[in-house]
Amino acid sequence: RTGMIAATSFYTLEGAFTLSKSGDELTLSFGDDYRASSALPGLYVYLTNNPNTINNAFEIGAVNTFDGAHEYTFTGADIFEYDYLLYYCKPFNVKVGDGEISQ
Repeated sequence: RTGMIAATSFYTLEGAFTLSKSGDELTLSFGDDYRASSALPGLYVYLTNNPNTINNAFEIGAVNTFDGAHEYTFTGADIFEYDYLLYYCKPFNVKVGDGEISQ
């Protein structure tokens, strides 16, 4: 599954992503075109069905890479369970951006 992450705030966030499955693990991969602002503390990435909230979302983890290709590997979610990727600043309860995950 693929998509494009885009900013919904004035913070930088952009890039293509791929969500893939191998065994029980999911891998969220970003390409060289990925850029995110490092100005926010506590920036996290989620899978969700409602891109406006982290309620009932699956937390992938903290954002540690802000430029270039990287990936997250995790378990606990199904590849077709969620339809959006969500970037959210936990300390300030601020949505930073989202992207729809295509089939």
